[in-house]
Amino acid sequence: MEYKIEDNILVAKLDDGTKVFDVMKTIMDEIEQNCGVVISGIGMIKDFKIGFYNRKSGEYEWMEINEPKELLSLKGSITENGSMHMHVEVSGKDHKVIGGHLEGGEVFNVVELTMLVFDDMKLTRKKDEELDMDLLSVR
Repeated sequence: MEYKIEDNILVAKLDDGTKVFDVMKTIMDEIEQNCGVVISGIGMIKDFKIGFYNRKSGEYEWMEINEPKELLSLKGSITENGSMHMHVEVSGKDHKVIGGHLEGGEVFNVVELTMLVFDDMKLTRKKDEELDMDLLSVR
């Protein structure tokens, strides 16, 4: 892994075989920042799940993917308690695009990541009783 931060914009190269969420947490710890947003992620990932939230059941419907896929887009938020809410678009050899809520994931070859990290803005998650979900709260 290597990264550099300039004016709250961080660019990172994540190495083959590393866990995407673990590396992002390590970076946030090293730069001593709590909150940020992933504004771009490209490369390849494997061994992950893509979810669709079913509001009726209140649960995610998961598609497990083990083979390497091209990472076309990774975006999401990181809150002050370390919660990561990421969405992803990927494609395979057939060039068909699928996407949704990301769980897990291991870098295959490389992932290039661009993040915006915050000094003063605080992102948290608060329980929305009506939706029965933890939703983003900005302070």
